[in-house]
Amino acid sequence: MQFDPTQGGGISVTRSVSQWERALLAQWFAGTDRAGEAAVTAAYVSDRSQDDPRRRNMIVIAEQTRDDTSYLIHRPLEENIWTLTCGRTVSDLSRLRTLPEALNTIRPHRTAPEPSQIEERFAEATSDR
Repeated sequence: MQFDPTQGGGISVTRSVSQWERALLAQWFAGTDRAGEAAVTAAYVSDRSQDDPRRRNMIVIAEQTRDDTSYLIHRPLEENIWTLTCGRTVSDLSRLRTLPEALNTIRPHRTAPEPSQIEERFAEATSDR
């Protein structure tokens, strides 16, 4: 486990998001709408140097606009659960056993889109950050 020096005097409070978990996030995001009432405009792992250090290693979900942080998902250190937090109030909404459960609490996973749609949406998700 790596510690993040930007949090709490060198002690990270969240676990890193693995490549496998990032792939699950990308797959979930590819199955969401980008417009309308159920829009999800961004879904990414906050790990860039210019990101808010308090959100380090958290999954950020934005709904209506890219800057509208609706949800945060993370795994606390020393725990095997995922915590779903309201992005606006920073209050815990739920504690779930798996990442897919946390993501599907926000938006149920739809049936898989066509492969071309997945590639298109994955490119959007990774390049828009």
